[in-house]
Amino acid sequence: MDPKFPEFVTYAIPFFFLLIGLELLYSKWKGRKLYRLNDSIADLGTGVLNRLFGLLSAAASVYVYWLVYDHLRLFDLPAQPSWEWGMVLTFGACFVLYDLAYYWAHRMSHEVNFLWATHVVHHQSEEYNLTVALRQSAFGGLVTWPFYIPLAFLGFHPAVMLANGALSLIYQFWIHTRAIGRMGFLESFMNTPSHHRVHHGKNPKYLDKNHAGTFIIWDKMFGTFQVEEEEPVYGTVKPFKSFNPFWANLQYWKEMWDIAVAAPRWKDKILVWFKHPGWMPEELGGPKVAPELEADKYQKFDVTVPKTLSVYSLIWFATMTALTFAVLLKVDAFNMWQIGGVAALATFSLICIGGILEGKRWARILEPLRLVGIAVLAVLSVDNPHWLLHLTPSLYVAYGVVAVSALSLFIVAKFRTTFTLTEQDYDSEQMHLYPGQSETLEPTIASRVA
Repeated sequence: MDPKFPEFVTYAIPFFFLLIGLELLYSKWKGRKLYRLNDSIADLGTGVLNRLFGLLSAAASVYVYWLVYDHLRLFDLPAQPSWEWGMVLTFGACFVLYDLAYYWAHRMSHEVNFLWATHVVHHQSEEYNLTVALRQSAFGGLVTWPFYIPLAFLGFHPAVMLANGALSLIYQFWIHTRAIGRMGFLESFMNTPSHHRVHHGKNPKYLDKNHAGTFIIWDKMFGTFQVEEEEPVYGTVKPFKSFNPFWANLQYWKEMWDIAVAAPRWKDKILVWFKHPGWMPEELGGPKVAPELEADKYQKFDVTVPKTLSVYSLIWFATMTALTFAVLLKVDAFNMWQIGGVAALATFSLICIGGILEGKRWARILEPLRLVGIAVLAVLSVDNPHWLLHLTPSLYVAYGVVAVSALSLFIVAKFRTTFTLTEQDYDSEQMHLYPGQSETLEPTIASRVA
């Protein structure tokens, strides 16, 4: 019988949101602005896509691991969940070795462009709070799996490896906070909020430092450790400038493609995918150098929309998150087509919500289409074809969805004139400069949409 471990991450999700709520209360109590609604929705939106697309890609990501484990493992290690010493030691050894593999996967994801293209999603936020912990790539597992293959050779069952990966992810959640300072003795061997704040900083001395998942000892052993000194400036060296979770997963791929197309030599067209982030051919200006930054002077990307639309976006986002959580809890009850349909609906919804929060002009078209589509799907999902004659509980739900969609259409229609920004507003010459070189863009965006 195959071992079955609990779905640690799925069951941890309610506790994630509880801790986020506590951090919000802390920020209010201390008068510190640790959260912005648009940024947090974008963070959590990428997390929704990560969990949904992870369901679709998990089989492909684990397939090779299974083959190695089945045919090439060196040891037969315990795999069935239990509190027997053999299983406890096996699980503990896997946790440590998984963390070492994670360190190298994480480090290479900062040093190789095509790996960075998936990991960059986690670093795009210019805030640092617990929602950033859930800001994860939808496709990262498809490119980092080779780093964990040595665990299969050693005989760690795929279920044991995946369970430890889930625990590693859960551990890393709480270190994404500015509410906790230094932690004394723990700083010497554990990854802590202070160490991980450094990792998310884009100040030159903080770049590509502190890649650890759980144990900071790996960074100290392999020369990538940096202690937190001044407050980091968070985000990517070239700011992302968007609240769209879907675009967050594609933006850097397009950037590399544009460089490859523009590069005059075939050698450079290939090298761009494997070089360090920031690399450019000499003909296109050469490698980019990160500028010095100061946290109290740095201007974050922001777009101001009417409060009603902010609340509207939050409600719809919470609805899509609840739908995703319901699918995750009962994932065995759905086939891949159904999961794919939910993923497509969630993705389209998050695109529209991102467009609303950015005041994008195309949102005035796509959001009504989304609302009409949801209303039609709700009615078509009712099993009874004679729905006008026989009222059923499912029909009442469908009517409720139609009513909510109609109310939402009214709100979008009322505020449709606030959707004024085009791609040119975001892709102007100023948008491509590094922070500190543009002093007028963010206020301009905010004033045009407010």
